[in-house]
Amino acid sequence: MSDLYEFPADLPDQGDDGRATLKWAGTIVALATLGLALFNPTAISFWVDDLPPGPTNIRLAAIGEGWAETADRIGLGMGHARLHAAWKAAERTDWKGRQPVEMAATDQPATP
Repeated sequence: MSDLYEFPADLPDQGDDGRATLKWAGTIVALATLGLALFNPTAISFWVDDLPPGPTNIRLAAIGEGWAETADRIGLGMGHARLHAAWKAAERTDWKGRQPVEMAATDQPATP
């Protein structure tokens, strides 16, 4: 009589030492970093600006700002810019029956 709860796949007897998992995770991190660097370089500039001042960080800030300007010039940030513009337009939209949003810092109603 067979065991009804038998695992459907044969697993190797020796466990994985984690190299394949580490390779997969490293690849994902590298691809995410590359995507961020290519399509949202402004985020990198803002991140570097938040770091404590120092010779390395000053150089990184100059490189980041240069890349952000180059990426904007060749149009790599257009997707982010369009999404941001659409979001801001949706925020300003005055839907029927909606009350004005009170701003926390000024306690003044938001103006569309």
